[in-house]
Amino acid sequence: MAVWVGEKIELYEGELLLFKRANSPMWYMRVYVKKEGKHYQKSCKTKSKFNAIDFAKARYKELQQKVAKDEKVFTITLLEALEGYDLQEEERVKRGLIGANWKYQKDVYLRGKFADYFGLDTQVNQITEDELETFINGRIKVLKRKTTAKQEITIIKHLFKTYLIKRGYIYQMPSFPEFRIRYKDRARREDTFSNKEYDKLVRFMREWVKKKNVSDVRISVKGYANRNNKEKKMVNWEWQQECHRRVLMRELILICSNTGIRIPKEIMSLRWRDVKVTEEIVDGRYNNKRKVKELVARVNISSDMKTGMRVVTGIAGSYFVRLKKYFEEEFDYKPMDDDLIFMDMFGRNKGKVFEKHSFYRLWGELMESSGMTRINFSPYCLRAFYITQSILNNIDLILISKNCGNSLETIMKHYEFIQMEAQTTDLIKRRNIKKETAKEIVF
Repeated sequence: MAVWVGEKIELYEGELLLFKRANSPMWYMRVYVKKEGKHYQKSCKTKSKFNAIDFAKARYKELQQKVAKDEKVFTITLLEALEGYDLQEEERVKRGLIGANWKYQKDVYLRGKFADYFGLDTQVNQITEDELETFINGRIKVLKRKTTAKQEITIIKHLFKTYLIKRGYIYQMPSFPEFRIRYKDRARREDTFSNKEYDKLVRFMREWVKKKNVSDVRISVKGYANRNNKEKKMVNWEWQQECHRRVLMRELILICSNTGIRIPKEIMSLRWRDVKVTEEIVDGRYNNKRKVKELVARVNISSDMKTGMRVVTGIAGSYFVRLKKYFEEEFDYKPMDDDLIFMDMFGRNKGKVFEKHSFYRLWGELMESSGMTRINFSPYCLRAFYITQSILNNIDLILISKNCGNSLETIMKHYEFIQMEAQTTDLIKRRNIKKETAKEIVF
């Protein structure tokens, strides 16, 4: 069946085809690469016939040059590249070459904004220098802080240099836009939520998980009203899957921020047999009561994780209970001991942990839609938030260290930072200076 509808244009004796898809005003080009036995297809990203012809001719000549140089037209998709790069960076974390926090930040960005723009099915060698420049310049314009843009460029450069070029998936390092960061645009790096931000996020997620149908969403699916019943059914099915993953995301966020469990490997590997929930009398945290009843969770972390076998304890039992009840009521399914806790219930991924790409995409969307724009938040913020709150609640540093699987030295650094912040606030109060009016003086 032909992929085009309506008008089509053949150039170079039929070797280059321009066409339009159904329900799209854009022009596409298509070339058969005989040497590799595949069709090269790409959007011309224009509605204009003449602009599309110019674009297609230029790209056709580039393809001919590649073939002449015996360079591959087809290599790997962006999804395959990100999966391979992820394994590479995970190994670097194990060797102590980079921190886990930095790796998580890169994952969030590459699987979020970067992948959304270029598409996971795109061949990496088809990402042009012009497209990269357009994308990066667009990010520079929308980002409030130029330091974040600088960080994003660094991440892309590292992906291209250490993985794509090194393994021969592309042959030349593209150039990147350069810009200066003025001193006043620089900001102190922070790595966790404030109490106010965390409460805002929790409140936002209450409504975020309640949307059960595509019609509940303000941003409707493009052309939804004009689709037939079969297409509408498919859209709604996909949205049901999205809603399910939102529920998993909410519980995952709440559990991690109340236990310090690592994201994503530790939390995603959990099975129901690893969790024990008990009702216990504990010190009141958010009220004046000295003793309150809480559902306490004790979570067994597997021995094949970074820190080996350990038991994580935290007041997060209610979230595990709620998630199990959700599976029973929503899917009429009682989770078994061997079932993954964060298990997808739809499609090819049913019975497996929901995909890492989906997790990072949802994280990015959640941060953006909830207004978490102060810094470039990564999932590590949840773990950092737990450590911060534990220190502020005067929990013994050794206990925090054991629960998180961190060295005491790492926890001490966190403690010293919090103490320094507290001392700064105290000094400001003693001098009767309003903090919001204070300005940094450079000399």
